[in-house]
Amino acid sequence: MPPGEPMPPNNPTGLDVTEALREAAKCLGCFDAPCATACPAHIDIPGMIAMVRSGNLTGAAAAVRSANAMAAVCGAICPSEVYCQPACTRAKRGAPVRIRELHMFATMSERMRPIRPVPAPATGKRVAVLGGGPAGLACAFALAMRGHAVDLYNDGPPGGVPHRSIPPFRLPEEVLLQDTAFLSSCCTLHEGAVERAAYESIVASHDAVFIAVGLGRDRRLGIPGEQLRGVRPVLEFLEQARRDPGASHAGRRVVVVGGGNVSLDAAATARRLGAAGVVLLYRRTAEEMRAWSAELEEARRQGVEFLFLSIPVEVTGAGGNVAGLRCRRTRLGEALDSSGRRIPEEIPGSEFLLPADTVIVAIGQVLGAAWIPELARTRAGYILVDTEFRTSTPGVFAGGDAVGGEGTIVLSVAQGMRAAGAIHEHIMRKRDGEPSPRRA
Repeated sequence: MPPGEPMPPNNPTGLDVTEALREAAKCLGCFDAPCATACPAHIDIPGMIAMVRSGNLTGAAAAVRSANAMAAVCGAICPSEVYCQPACTRAKRGAPVRIRELHMFATMSERMRPIRPVPAPATGKRVAVLGGGPAGLACAFALAMRGHAVDLYNDGPPGGVPHRSIPPFRLPEEVLLQDTAFLSSCCTLHEGAVERAAYESIVASHDAVFIAVGLGRDRRLGIPGEQLRGVRPVLEFLEQARRDPGASHAGRRVVVVGGGNVSLDAAATARRLGAAGVVLLYRRTAEEMRAWSAELEEARRQGVEFLFLSIPVEVTGAGGNVAGLRCRRTRLGEALDSSGRRIPEEIPGSEFLLPADTVIVAIGQVLGAAWIPELARTRAGYILVDTEFRTSTPGVFAGGDAVGGEGTIVLSVAQGMRAAGAIHEHIMRKRDGEPSPRRA
């Protein structure tokens, strides 16, 4: 590395300086790079890697940060197997460049030489961002960089899902704090829940509003016995485990119901908290799981058992506490759901009982904010937006999980950054007396 350039510590991906330089040398520097196109945030990946190769880690970190406000978090947990690395030209004849690891290697240099954002001259306009998760933070950052004053409203410290429920073995606290510390300098934080009256006041006192409240409420199984002690919503379970792992207890025999990344996080966390046995129950097969290979590997490494083609039908109990989960076998039918996966069918007479003292429900989330009832919704209950993230209320925009359901962190970041561009155009048109385009 050149003199004066900070030397990053070895990061959780295991790359030291020599390995990072060797990996960066593999990049072909493609024109119109497919990896950058595949990245939802459209990071200049070849440019970032070229700076790593030349030893300019500060420049590499800035290249990532300019496109991705949650640079450190995404460097730690972004599913590179889904986005950039499969698109790498090197992957056509062998292993792709380890892009996410180089991304993280670059962003870790910020810990020793922080990047200070430099916003454009003040426009005199003020925007409210409701929700301090990835979409909200990304939007707030991009708007601040355009010179707008930003008020960020959140019901606690910013961070959203990464702060509340991603286990620390996947996302260390210092990585999240690296991003939130950087972004907090770009806006004014107002901690506290937003109620109906406060929302109306916020809308009236700002030039535009961006809603990025996430989902926040777990779906219920809708089966008998769900009210028993020991049935736990997955977000509540993961939030408690992240907030105070020493005081958390999963139970001795745990059943996790679900088939996504969150259910795998819960299962691995339960094992780490001392559960003697953890079973993950899923109504389809392993091939239909919407989960990343790294999540599956971690759950298997923790000793989680998998029970496929099974569905819960009743939580059994004793003395008001969970005693087990009555299940029924399923088979995949010929009909397909909206995701293109075969719909499971229950097999009559195939019931069996799983002993359990804790049942963790991880079958998805729904929108929980009750103070935005007048906004148009989709059939699935999400906030309806057009291609410019405009809602049915003029001047109110929305993005992140609240508009499309559970997605990745980097997708939420990309939406927040794109929404900021639409909000900026809306504000400047109003300032200059130009008519705003009609909602698509």
